[in-house]
Amino acid sequence: MKKSNLFVPLLLLVASILRPLLLLGQNSAEGIPDAQIEQLEAKRVDAGKAVSAARKKLAVRRVIREAEALIKKHATSPDRYEVLGILFRSQQILVALDNSSTNRKAFLSTCAKLASAPNEYAALRLDADLLLTQAESARKGGDSHARSDALRPLVDRYRDTEVEAKVIRIAMIMGLEFGNNRLVNDLRKVIAERMPGNLDLINFQRDKLAGQVFGAPFIGNFKWGKGNTAKFPMDFLGTTTAVYFWSQTDGGLDDLKELAEAWKNKISDSEVAAAGRFRFVSVNLDDLPDAGESILRGHGLDWPALRMEGGKGNPIYKAYCRFHPRVLRISPTGYAAMYLTSSRAGRGYERNLQSWLARQWTKADYNSQLQSIFAGEFLIMPTEGSFDLVAPPELKAVFGGESAPLKKLNRTESSVPDEKLNEIQACFIPPPLRYITPYDEVVENYQKADSLCRKAISTYPSAPDLWIVRNRRIVALLGLWKLKGEYRYFASAVEEAKATMKTELPLGTDVIARLCLTRHSLRNAEVDSESVIRGFAESDGEQASAPELAAASLLALDVGERKLHEEYRRAYLDAYAEHPSMWTATAFFLDRYHRYWMYHPPFVAGWTYGRRQGHFLGIGEPEDANRTLNIELKTLDGDTVRFPKEGEEKWTIVSFVSTAEQSNYLARYGKFISERPVDNVNLLCAVLDEDANATRKFLESQKSPNPFPTLLVPGGLSHSVVKKMGIIVDGEDVERNRRTSNLLLLRPDSSIALTLSGSTMRYNKANVMQNVIERHDEKMVDEALVRYDIEEAKRLAFAHAPVEQVPPPDAPRSWKPKKISIPHLRSRAKVYLAIGELESAAYDAEEVYLAVNQKAGYISMRTDELEEAEALRETIRRKKSDSDR
Repeated sequence: MKKSNLFVPLLLLVASILRPLLLLGQNSAEGIPDAQIEQLEAKRVDAGKAVSAARKKLAVRRVIREAEALIKKHATSPDRYEVLGILFRSQQILVALDNSSTNRKAFLSTCAKLASAPNEYAALRLDADLLLTQAESARKGGDSHARSDALRPLVDRYRDTEVEAKVIRIAMIMGLEFGNNRLVNDLRKVIAERMPGNLDLINFQRDKLAGQVFGAPFIGNFKWGKGNTAKFPMDFLGTTTAVYFWSQTDGGLDDLKELAEAWKNKISDSEVAAAGRFRFVSVNLDDLPDAGESILRGHGLDWPALRMEGGKGNPIYKAYCRFHPRVLRISPTGYAAMYLTSSRAGRGYERNLQSWLARQWTKADYNSQLQSIFAGEFLIMPTEGSFDLVAPPELKAVFGGESAPLKKLNRTESSVPDEKLNEIQACFIPPPLRYITPYDEVVENYQKADSLCRKAISTYPSAPDLWIVRNRRIVALLGLWKLKGEYRYFASAVEEAKATMKTELPLGTDVIARLCLTRHSLRNAEVDSESVIRGFAESDGEQASAPELAAASLLALDVGERKLHEEYRRAYLDAYAEHPSMWTATAFFLDRYHRYWMYHPPFVAGWTYGRRQGHFLGIGEPEDANRTLNIELKTLDGDTVRFPKEGEEKWTIVSFVSTAEQSNYLARYGKFISERPVDNVNLLCAVLDEDANATRKFLESQKSPNPFPTLLVPGGLSHSVVKKMGIIVDGEDVERNRRTSNLLLLRPDSSIALTLSGSTMRYNKANVMQNVIERHDEKMVDEALVRYDIEEAKRLAFAHAPVEQVPPPDAPRSWKPKKISIPHLRSRAKVYLAIGELESAAYDAEEVYLAVNQKAGYISMRTDELEEAEALRETIRRKKSDSDR
C-alpha cells in the first residue's frame, strides 16, 4: 500500500478512538481574545455541516486561512495552541476530503506544532501526538505489535496530565486489538500503580478484560444514619469487610434472610470469633429513609445500614457491583476483587462464609496489626525502654539527634500526676503482643483509656502536659472506631482533636490531632484529597517530620491513593528509617507480607495465586531502606556475644523464635553455606525467652544438635530489636513447635539486608536469605564488569559457578556436583560475554532463560527476572550475529 493510502486509515483510526476535544483553558489578557477563538470554532463546526463535499471543502479552507493568519499574528501567545487545535481539526476534515500531498504535508506540520504544546494543553495536543506516533510507526513498516508498542512513550509523556487515563485506554484498546498481551499487562500495572480507583478505568477494565481479575480500592461515600456519611475505604480500613448490596425487589428479601441466618450461625460459633476480623456492611439500593435498617434489625443483624443514592444508577454500583443481591468483599486495606460475573446462582452462604472466614486476609492478628497502625497507636508507643514521662514518644519522634536535640518536659505540681499518666499508658498494649490480644480485651483497654483520659482532662484542665492525655484519648477513640466500625467514636475523636488544637502544644506534638482532623476534612467528597494530604504533610513549609510523613502515607490509604501513599512511604523511609521512636512504622512499611497484600484483592481462586505470593515473599531483593543493627545476645551460660562480629566480614542470618522448639529452622541453610566457595555466612538462633534452663533442656533432648549456636535475647519481647524488626509472634493457641520464626539478614558491615516478620514466614517456602546473598554475589560481578576489572569479575563468577566440579579426595560415594544457582549462572554468562567467549555465554544464558521461564510458567506470570533473562539472551545473540558476519 502506498504511503498516501495509509494516511486516511490512520486518520480514521484516530477518529474512532478519540472524540472531538473541547476548547480548554482561559486566554491571558495579552493573548488572542476569547471571542475570536469561539467564532473560529463556530465556523469550523458550520463548515463540517455543509451539504456537499465541494461546499464543505471551500468552507474548511476559509477556516484554515483564518486560523493560520491568527496564529501568525499571535505567534508567541500561549493561546495559539487553541487555534492550532482548530486548525488541526479543520485540516483533518480537508485531508479526508482531498488526500493530496500538499494537504497531508500541511496537516503533519500542524500536528508537529500542536504536539509541542505544554502539558496544560495535553488534551488539545493528544490526537495530534497520536497521529504522529502512528504515522511514524507505519512509515517504519512495523508489525501490529510494534505499532501498539509505539504508544508506550505516549503513556509516559502524558503522566500527571488530565488525559492520562484516556491515553492508557487508547493504548490498551490497540494492545487488545493487535493481541499485544505484554503491552496490555504493562498498562494494567500502570493503572494499578497510578490510578486504581479511577471509576472510568475500573469500568473499562471490567468491560475489556473479559474474565481477568484485578484489584481496585473500593471508594465511595454513602449516607449513614441521620446527618452522617460513611466513607470507603477510610471508615472500614483494618477489618475485612463484606459489603452487601441488596434491594427489596428481585428476591432481595429472601436472599437477605438466607444470609442473615448463615451469618448468625457462624458468629454463634466461638471457634469462628469473627469480631475484629470480619464484618458486614449493608448498602440498600431502594432509597429507603432508614436505608433498610429496620429490616436488618428485624433479622437480628447489627450491620451498619448505608444508603446508595440513585440505586442502580449510581456510578459506584456500575463500577463495583453491576448486579444484586451481591456480597463484595473488601480487604482490610480497602481493595476489592474485580472480575466478570453476572449471576448469584449457587451462592450457598453457609459454605461461602466458611471459606471467607478462613482466608489469609481475615486472620485475627493480621487485621489487628492493621487496626493498630491505622489508629495511629505507633505514635504513642515507646520503642526503647518504658514510657518516659518527661520524654513521651511524640517528643522523641520529632526531636533527637544532633540536628534537633531532645528537650525534655519539666514536671511540676500542676502536671498530670505520674500515676495517672502511667495508668493511661498501660491501657495500650505494646506490639507484638497487641496483635495477638483477643478482640474483647483490646476493646476493653481502649474504653478504659478513654474513661481515664476523660477523667484526667476534667480533673487537671490546666495541666501543661495535658496534651499527652488528649493524644491518648484520640488514639483510643480511633482504635474503637477501627475495631467496632461505629462513627460515633470517630466523631468523639474529632471533638477531642479540635480541643487539643486550641491549646499550646510543644512543637510537633500536634500530629495525632491533625491526623484526626485531616481525616475529618477528607470525608467531604468535594475536597481535593491530594491537596488536603499535602497540606497536612507540608503545613509549616519545612521538611516534614517522621510522624507527619508516616501519617500522610496512612491518609493516602484512607482515600485509596496508592501513588500518594508510595510517595510518602518512600520519603519517610529515605529520611527516617533509622529513627528509633518510629521503628514500628518503619517495620510495617518494610514488611513483605504487608507489601504484598496492601494492594492485592481478596481473591485466591486457582492455584497460581498462592504460587505468586510465594514468589513475591521469596524474591532475592534486599529491603528498600538503609538501616543498621548491632545486637548483643546472651549464651546459655550468661556470656554476651555481639553480632556481627567485628573484623569477621561475614553475613549473619539470625532466626528469632519464641521458644527453643523452633530453633531448627535454619538447618535448611546448612547445605547452602557448606557449598559456598568462601566461608562468609554465620547462622544463629535467638530465643525470645530468657529461660536458659528451658532452652538448654530442649536442646539437649535433640538427637541431632543444630550446627549453629542458640542464644538468648535479653529481655525477650521487650528488647528493642523486636520493635526495630517488627517481630511477629504466635499466640498460645499455636503449638510451640509450629510457631513461626522471624528472620534477619545482616551484611558484614552490620547494615540490614532484609528482615522477614513472622507474618511473612508463615507463608514463605523459599530460602530467601540464600536468594538475597546470591543476588549480592551477582551484583559484585556486575560492579567489577562496570569498572572493567575483568580479572576480578572472572574470579568471582567462576568461584561461584565453576566450569568443572571435581569431587574432593574425601568425598562420599554419593557425591554430586552442586547445582549452580540462577544468579551465579547469569554472572558467568555475563563474564563470558565480556571476554568474547560467545558460545559459552549463549549456552549459559539459554540455561538461565529455561530455568527462569519454567518458574514464570509455574506462577503464570511474566517476572522481572524473565525480562532480564530474555534481554541477556538477546544481547548475546546479536553479539554472535555481528561477529559471524
